[in-house]
Amino acid sequence: MAKRILSVPEKFKKFVENLQIDNEVIINRRFKKIAQKINLDYWNIRSDSRNTYFIGSYGRGTAIKGTGTINILVVLPPEHLERIYNCEGNGQLYLLRELQDKMMEIFPETIMKEEEKGEVIIPFQDGMIFEIIPAFTNSRGNYFYPNIAEGGSWNEFNPLKEIEAVNSMNYEYAGKIKHLARMMRAWKHANNVPLPGMLLDTLVMNFMEEWEGKERSYLFYGSMILAFFEYLAGKRDDQEHWYAKGSNRELIRTGLFGDAANTAYKEIVEVLNCEEEGDYVRADAGWTQIFGRYFPS
Repeated sequence: MAKRILSVPEKFKKFVENLQIDNEVIINRRFKKIAQKINLDYWNIRSDSRNTYFIGSYGRGTAIKGTGTINILVVLPPEHLERIYNCEGNGQLYLLRELQDKMMEIFPETIMKEEEKGEVIIPFQDGMIFEIIPAFTNSRGNYFYPNIAEGGSWNEFNPLKEIEAVNSMNYEYAGKIKHLARMMRAWKHANNVPLPGMLLDTLVMNFMEEWEGKERSYLFYGSMILAFFEYLAGKRDDQEHWYAKGSNRELIRTGLFGDAANTAYKEIVEVLNCEEEGDYVRADAGWTQIFGRYFPS
């Protein structure tokens, strides 16, 4: 039998480390440039942080190394909403085109995709994409952003409350929310599982509230992963939606993931047996098949 180099807990600890975002300096530099532009042009102030927020998986701290898209929420003053309302035709489209023009002054590669709801994106040469979402606040303390479809409308959400919910539960459960969410993203990407990011994070939080090992350490990450796949495989295929913690936003299923989770559950049972039997070569091959190239071997 092959000689074991890392124990199972050590492998999971190294796996979590391998999934850490490794280009934060570049991301933050680009973010600050956007924030400076938004604050100067819309708020008439000099700031590289105010009124601008990371949202999406990066904002929630559940993104992993190699994440391609970074979502940025930019909050605009209310007087600009009045200006948009006074535009003839599709004011939402006008706002997005205006934002595109402003972003092109600092990032000439900025484009606007007018398919579906409309997006202003900055595709960088290194493969990273920033999606810029302009929004206004409403009386409920939520944010509404433009949707250009069918003549224009507004969609409401509150990603900052979702970030607060993730951070709060992650603190309560000693980092396991973000650890599990990142590991599941690696599995999702390695196996092309149709599981949207916020829905995945929500299912991780729901699971952690129920899991009897929630207080345990890295020593039990193998059993945690196994229990989560069992939990995921047990979700009914006819359940079409869930609700995000923090915002209560409706999250729609985009595809079936139960069979993939059930397959992963069976594969992990086999891999853990290989670990017990000392067949570390087969175990490492199994872990890599399940979680992809960032799992240590």
